[in-house]
This record gives sequence, structure tokens and C-alpha cells, in this order.
Amino acid sequence: MLEYVRRRARSTWIKVTFVIIVLVFIFWGIGGSMGGGRTDVVAQVDGRGISTREFQRAYENVKATYRDLYKDRLTPEMLQNLDLREQTLEQLIEARLLEAEARRLGFTVSDEEVRQAIRAMPAFQADGQFSQAQYLRVLRYLRTTPSEFEEDQRTQLLSKKLQRLITDTSQATDDEVSDLFRLSHEKVVLSFVRVASADLLAEVTVEPKEVEDFYNTHRESFRQPERVKFAYVAYPATHFESEVQVTAQDVADFYAEHKDERFTTQARVHARHMLFSFSPEATAEEKTKIRATATEVLARVRAGEDFAALAKTYSQDTATAPKGGDLGFFTRGRMVKPFEEAAFNLPAGGVSDLVETPFGLHIIKVEAAEPERVRPLSEVENDIRQELTRARARGRAQDHAREDQSKIQNGASLAEVAQAAGLTVVETPLVGHDETLPDLGRQPTLIEAALALAPQHVSEPVAVGDTWYLVLPHEKVASMIPDFASVTEEAEKRYRSEKAERLAKEKADTLLARVKETKDLAAAAAAQGLTVEESGSFTRQGSYIPKMGSLLDLKKAAFRLTSDAPVAPQTYTWGGNAFVAVLKERIPPDSQDFEKQKDTIREQLLKRKQDMAMEELVRYLKQRAAITYNQDILLKTPS
Repeated sequence: MLEYVRRRARSTWIKVTFVIIVLVFIFWGIGGSMGGGRTDVVAQVDGRGISTREFQRAYENVKATYRDLYKDRLTPEMLQNLDLREQTLEQLIEARLLEAEARRLGFTVSDEEVRQAIRAMPAFQADGQFSQAQYLRVLRYLRTTPSEFEEDQRTQLLSKKLQRLITDTSQATDDEVSDLFRLSHEKVVLSFVRVASADLLAEVTVEPKEVEDFYNTHRESFRQPERVKFAYVAYPATHFESEVQVTAQDVADFYAEHKDERFTTQARVHARHMLFSFSPEATAEEKTKIRATATEVLARVRAGEDFAALAKTYSQDTATAPKGGDLGFFTRGRMVKPFEEAAFNLPAGGVSDLVETPFGLHIIKVEAAEPERVRPLSEVENDIRQELTRARARGRAQDHAREDQSKIQNGASLAEVAQAAGLTVVETPLVGHDETLPDLGRQPTLIEAALALAPQHVSEPVAVGDTWYLVLPHEKVASMIPDFASVTEEAEKRYRSEKAERLAKEKADTLLARVKETKDLAAAAAAQGLTVEESGSFTRQGSYIPKMGSLLDLKKAAFRLTSDAPVAPQTYTWGGNAFVAVLKERIPPDSQDFEKQKDTIREQLLKRKQDMAMEELVRYLKQRAAITYNQDILLKTPS
């Protein structure tokens, strides 16, 4: 379920679903920590404590959620940077505040509402239906009981009722939707003149005293990093492959263990779809209108009209509509359940009835269907043997490197252990962290290992790909600022470039003054022997302007230019160039695109307003509440 959420994270409603899932994993640890004066609480909210136990359980589940999302990419450094402790605690505090406010306003939740909410959770369903066995299995995994979980769902539903009270007052007017579409889709084209500093280097003269002054003013920028000269021995896995054996039984065991996930190709379908979207809060009348439109389009498909052409016109899935609704191939588990079941039950060329999902109504056409296929052992035997050989050889390489490290620590030389293993010692020149090594290229891991050691001390085995290394530094040079005499040539080159850039800016400023006076960029440019260029069209998003570079200030200015005032107010510099720009063309958004996208834009704008309203409520409740933190307890909880 969480893997599906990760793949579909751009959908507004899936983002909402993900938040709900995270809250489920947080809320179940809330119960039973009332009252003040306790020493085992990490925080108190208006006298109600959040215990160490419930914080730790919530924190572990938030970490588990992130591990499911990021897999092996979630490093300890990432965990620290995400600051999940603070996130978890703030979510628990916000949950307490929302629950208390909901109760203060008189909201209640019945037992039937709790039952319905739990039965609707996909985590507790099997084949689209609530499963008591699945429910209990998940709760055992969460280390909680049905009564605890159900009470915490009651708390969550209370908060959701309060949320609906706040968000239902939010509106997205037609004018706001239109303005947002225009701001997102309006484009501009600029005419511009580039004054390139590289073309002006020949005009620049520098005096030795100027260069020395430049060096003295910018001494820190000439600083050289800490550097090290070291020797290393590489232990590549391939060198040890002859020392490992892989039997037929090893291959068979590996095949049996990994048959399902490695050697079974899942059934998959190639489908197109059309989406007629509505939000989960849509009224019955709104849904009826949308269903009527979808039914008409379905009839046209079954009458023989081209599915892709109709999808381009009617589908509200902005990601796939331009491609005729093409979703490509997908396997089970990639789509929401009703969509998946419909697609996998259609033959190639088949068209579904209307299929309802949380996103709206779909018409699905299957272009091709491929059944599950299990690759036989005979087909993959050689690949498995090579993989096992590689893995065992890599392990043998590491073991040999560790053995040689121990020998060096006991008096042997690096050259002696290398010769005994049939390997070679390689000596490096002095290198800094970001420099390259002869034969190996950029290897920051090896250089970092050498920099971390005292001279003549051997490293632990260092892994780079399928090779292990022993590193032994000979000489280290501390970070330093070289004297002027040793960097005179570099200083002069840098100073000359800086002067050329200043000269380019001066010439561009002179050109701009002339353009503002005459309103004629072409004539002013020709007078200075410069050429007028034209940017490609661009929107407000990002900072990049085609053919010019990353110029955020110019991009902002460009959308304020008009036919009456077309000249950008200043010159802009990027990449050694100075630019003078004028408005060439303003391209309005396509009205047909607006008609196709306005419902989606309205939904996104409304969601944004609702989120802002909830954030404002939480800020208000926090300001009004008495919240205290027990940092000593918080820092002592295991990370």
C-alpha cells in the first residue's frame, strides 16, 4: 500500500491518503497518558502528558514508514536530517490539540462510525473486502490490541470532523481558478542582446600591482585543501574467483529461495484509460452529471471511435491525456483495486464498463495482456552461478584484505602482503578530497580514508564497488594559502576574467540606456556591433530562461513587461554574460486546455486553501495551549 502511495505521490488525494496512513501509525500509541506531574513524559499539552512509551512507538512507526518509502537509500544521515523525532512529537501534540478542540465543540463519534472507518481501510482488506484475519494480523504487527486501535480511530475521526468543519468553508472561485491557470500557463518570449565577457578579454589590461591586490583581497579563495600522498593495494573480487566454489545445489537453493521475486515475471497489461474526475466529497448531483458524460463517451468508444483520440479530448488525467490515455504496461499492485481488477479481467482489445475509484470514473481499454511466466532453472542457471561466484569472491577479497591488514599491523609491509597475494602496490601523488587518482579517477572514499589516518598507519578494508582496498598514507600536507608567487598566473587569469565581466556589464548598461531612450533594441545593438537573439518561450516556473541561463530576477521582471513598457528595467548577468532584454511576445494560455484542466486546478486550489486553513487552526491552538517539553527525556529515547 505504501509502495503504491510512493509511486502516486503527485496525486493530491493520494497525498491525503498518505497523511492518513501515517496518522494511523501514530495515533495507535496515544491512549492512556492523562494527567500532569509525571516524569516519563516527553511533552505535556494543557496538562495531558505524551508518554515516553507512546512517543517511542509512534517514532518507530514513522521511521518504518520512511524505510518503506526509501528502502536502502534511507541512511542514518538522512534520518538525522529529516528530524523525525521533532516531526513525530509535533504530530502527537497537534493530534492532542485537535482532539481536545473537537470535544470542546461537542463532536462525538459513534461505535458504528468507528467500525465503518476501520472496515474501509485498505490495509485491512483482502480482495477488496474487509478481512478480520488481516485486521488482527496487522494489529499484531503494530503491537496493539483491537480495543486500543479502535479507541484511537475514534480520536482520529473526531479530529477529522473538526477538519471538515474548517475546510468546508474553503472555496475556490471561478476567478481564482482562472487566475491560477493563467499564472501557471502564460508564456513569454524575450528578444535579448548578450554581451559576452569572453569576447572582451583582449580589451582588458592588467597591471602586476592590480593582480597582487586582487590576490590579497581574495586570499581565502586561493586556499588549497588538505592533501595526502598514500599507497594502496586493490583486492578485486575477480582476483579471488578461482578460490570459491559454487555447486549445483547452491544454484538450486538460490533459485528456490528467490523464485517468486527474481525469476517470476508477473502478469501485466498494457492499458489506456480516460478519467472523469470528482472528489470524494462530490455531491450525488455532481456525480450524476459526470457519470452522464462518461456514459456518452463510453458509447462512442463502443461505436468504434478511436479511444486515444477521445482520451485526448475528454480525459482529465493530465499526465496521460496527451498520450491518448496510455498507461503503458503495469503489474498487479500498481493501481487502485477497482481499476486493477477491471484491467486484468479484460482481454486484449477489450473495453471496460465505467469503473469508479477514489479519483473518479474510468473507461479502460486493454491493448495487450501478458500472463505470469516463471523462468525455469535451466534458463537462469548460469546467471545465478555468476552472481554467487561474484558475491563469494567479494567476500573472499574482504577476508583477504582483513588478514593482510592484521599482518601489516603486526610488522609486515604493504609491499610484502601485496606480493604474497599476487597484487600490486600503487603510489599516489599528493591529492585533495576532490582530486582524481591516476588510473582510478575520482575516488573520494579512498582519499577520505587516507586523510583520516596518521602517516604509516594502515586502513580498515575500504569497499569501492566489487573491490576492497588497503590504504596507507605516507605524507599529509595541511590546508594552506599558497604565496602570491606560486599562484601569480592563476590570480592574473581570474582577475582578468573579473575585469572582463565588469566591462561586459558596463557595455550592457550603456546599451540598456540607449534602448530605454529609443525603444529600438535592434538599432542600438547594431550600433555596438552586437546581435539580437530570441529566447524560447517560458513560463513562470523555475529560474531558467532558454538560451540565456538561470536568471530568476529577469524571469520575474519579464512577466511584468507590457507592449507599452517592453524593456527589462536593468541588465542581468549569468555565466560571464551580461544581458539586455525586451518583451517580444506574451503568449496567453490555451482556453481549450483551461476547459480540460479547470476542474483539476479547482480541486488543487481548494486543497491548498483547506491545508492553509488547518495550518492556521493548528497555529492558533498551539498559541493558546500550554505546551511544555521534557528535552532530557526526549534526547534519552533511542534513536
